[in-house]
Amino acid sequence: MKTKALQFIFFSLLLATAGLPAAQQDRDEPIVYADHKKISEDSLRAYGNVEVIWQDYIIYADVIEFNLKTRELFAEGRVTMSAKDMVLSGEKLNFNLKTKSGELVDTYGLITPFVRYETGRLIQTDLKTLTFQRLNFTSCTQIFPRWKITSRRGKIIKEKYIEMHDVLFRVKNIPVFYLPYLRYPIQKDGRATGLLFPNIGNSSLRGFFFQNALFLAVKPNIDMTFGLDYFANLGIGVSDELRYLFRNTSGSARFYYLKYRKDNGVYNDSASDYYVEADHKQTLPFLNSRLLLNVNLQSRPGFLRLFDNSFDRNLSTNFQSSLAWTMSFSNINISLSASRRETYYNFLDSSRIIEYLPALAFNLNQQKLGKLPGYFSLGVDYQRVRRSGVVYEEEPLFVNDFRSQRLTVTPAYQLPLLKLPWLNCSLNLLAKNTLYAKSLDPASKKIVDEPLYMKYQTATLSLQGPIFFRIFNSGHSKLKHVIEPGFEFRYATKADNRDRLVPVDYFDYPSYSYAGFSLTSRLLTKGGDSNASSSEMLSYTIAQEYYFDAAEANLFRKIKGEYPRFSELSNRLRFQPVANISFDATLAYNYYIHGPTRLNLRASYDRQGAPLTGSLSYNIYRNPYTATNYYFNRSVIRGVINLDFPKFPLKLRTGVDYDLTAKEFRYGSINASFDYQCLVFSTECKVFSYLGRSEFQFRFGLSLGNLGMVSDFFGDK
Repeated sequence: MKTKALQFIFFSLLLATAGLPAAQQDRDEPIVYADHKKISEDSLRAYGNVEVIWQDYIIYADVIEFNLKTRELFAEGRVTMSAKDMVLSGEKLNFNLKTKSGELVDTYGLITPFVRYETGRLIQTDLKTLTFQRLNFTSCTQIFPRWKITSRRGKIIKEKYIEMHDVLFRVKNIPVFYLPYLRYPIQKDGRATGLLFPNIGNSSLRGFFFQNALFLAVKPNIDMTFGLDYFANLGIGVSDELRYLFRNTSGSARFYYLKYRKDNGVYNDSASDYYVEADHKQTLPFLNSRLLLNVNLQSRPGFLRLFDNSFDRNLSTNFQSSLAWTMSFSNINISLSASRRETYYNFLDSSRIIEYLPALAFNLNQQKLGKLPGYFSLGVDYQRVRRSGVVYEEEPLFVNDFRSQRLTVTPAYQLPLLKLPWLNCSLNLLAKNTLYAKSLDPASKKIVDEPLYMKYQTATLSLQGPIFFRIFNSGHSKLKHVIEPGFEFRYATKADNRDRLVPVDYFDYPSYSYAGFSLTSRLLTKGGDSNASSSEMLSYTIAQEYYFDAAEANLFRKIKGEYPRFSELSNRLRFQPVANISFDATLAYNYYIHGPTRLNLRASYDRQGAPLTGSLSYNIYRNPYTATNYYFNRSVIRGVINLDFPKFPLKLRTGVDYDLTAKEFRYGSINASFDYQCLVFSTECKVFSYLGRSEFQFRFGLSLGNLGMVSDFFGDK
C-alpha cells in the first residue's frame, strides 16, 4: 500500500512542482504553510499538515523546525520531499538549505522513469549527489516486484544514474547472480554510460561464446558502444560502434576485429580478420555542397560469410565503398567521387573489383532555351576505371587489369509533342561523345597509347496512352478500371571504330535500336464517402521489346547460337484486396529457352497490432546465356511468421529458406522474447547450411528496466 500511495504522491507532486511560478521557485526564503506556527527570534516551529516550498523542493510533514540562522530544517512524521523528477518519503529529515545537504531516515523513493528504491539512511552531499549504505531498488511497478537489486553501498547522481557496489540481482527474491559493480541509468531517455547485459550461447562452428559491451553516452548527440566477444573455438573479437548527429552532420561507424586461436580448425590462413562499415553525411558551409562517405570493407570477403548472422546480408555479394562531394547551383549539379565495388563469388572464393578513381560529373538539368519548345540538358563525365578479378560466363566481354580513362559529353533535348490528361507523347534526342585515352590495335590485339573517339546518337519517341477507363458502382463503393497502353521507339546510330574499344564496364557498350510496347490494367476502389481517397486494388503490366540491333541489345551474347531479336516477355501483377494483405507476382518469359528466367511470387500480411503477420515467397532465377546447371540458376522458397498477441508476454518470429534446386535446407531461425512485465528474456536459434557454411547457433540474453542487453554486431538489423 505504501508503494501505491508513494506513486500517487509522485504524480501529484510532479504536477504541483511544474505549476509553481518561476519567481517562487527561485526564492531563497522558504514558504511554510501549516495549521499552527510558532516563531521565535532564531527558529520557526510548525505542526499540523505542514507544507514547505523552497526553490525546486516541496516538503510535507507533520512537524518541522527551522533554524533561521543556520538555515537547518528538521522534519518528522510522514515526511515527503519532492524535487523535479524525484520523490522521497521517510520518517525523519535533516536538511540544510544553505549547503543543500541533508539526511532522510527510513527512505522510500521514486525516480522517473519509474525507479523505486528503499534504504535505511539516504544522505544528500550536494545538489546532485545522494549516497547510501544499503539499497534495494527495482523498476517494476507491481506491489511485489518481479526482480530487485540489492547493493551494499553506492550513490545516486540525480537525473543520470545509480552507481552500486556489491550488487546482488534477485528474481522473485531468489538470488540469481552477483556483480561487483553496476551503474543503472535513470535519465528520461534511458541513455547513460554503463555495461549492457551480456549474451551467451553456443555455436557448432564457433563453440561457446560470451558477448559483452560497454555503452558510452558521450553527449546527447554522440554515443559509442565497445564490445568484447569470446568464442571458445575461434578466438577473441573486439568491436566499436559510433553514432553521431549534429546540425549539418550525421553518420555512424562500425569496426570489428577478430584474433584467431591457433589451430582453430576453421580458418588458419591468417592470424586475424577485420570488418569496417561507415556512413557519413555532411552539409558543407560553402558552394551549397555535401560530403557523402560510405565504407564497406573487410580483410577478406569470406570473413563476413563466416560470421554474419543476417541471412539476407549473406545473400548479397556486393561490397561498395565510396566518397563523394556534390554541389548544386540552380539546375546545375557537380560531383567529384571515388568508389570501389567488390563482387564476391563464394563457390570459387574469388572476387571481381571495379574502381572509379576518380569520377567527375557535371550535369545541366532540363533547361528552356529562350522561346524554343522543349528542354535542353547536358552531361559531362570524366572517369578513370579499373576492373580486376574474375570474369564469368554470363558476363559480356570485359578487359581485366586495365585502367581506362574516358571523357564523355552528352547533350540531350526533350520535346513534348502532346500533353493531354489521357495521352502524352514526347521526343528525346541524345548525342553521346566519348574520348578514350587508350585504344586496342585491331591487328596486334594489344592496347596502345592512341586516343579513341566514339560517338552515336539516339532518337526516342515515347507515347503513353490513349488511356481508357470505366467506373462501376458496387453498393456503397465504386470501382474504376483503367487501361494504359505505352509505346516506345528508339533509333540509335552505329558507333564507329568499335573494334578499337577496350571495354571495362557496361558504360562502354553502345546503345541500340528497338521498339517496345507495354499494357497496364489497373483496378481502383473508392468508398462511398465523397472525401474518401481511392486505392489501387489490382494492377497488371505486360511488356516486351523488339531489337533492331540484336547483337548490341544482348551485349554480344548469344542464346543457342543466335542473338535474340525479342526481349523477355515481362509480366508484373499486384493484388491488394485490403490494406494489409498483398499478393505480388513477376514473370519474365524467354522464348529462346522456352521457359521463365525470373519468377517471383509473394503473399504477405502486415498489420500493426495484428497477432499474426508474415509472408511466403517463391523465386526462380535462370540466366538464359548460361548452361542449365549454372551455379546461380536457383529456385527457392522462403517464409516468415510473426506471433505477437496483445497483452500476451510471449513473442515469436520464425523464418525459413529452402533451396528447391539443390533440395536442401539453407536457413532457419526462431526468435522468442518473454516479457515478464519489467523483465525481458530473449532467445534465438539459427541454422545455416549454404555456400559452404554449416552451423547451428543458440543465444540467450535478458534486459530489465533501463538496462538493455548486448546486440549481435553481425545480427539482423
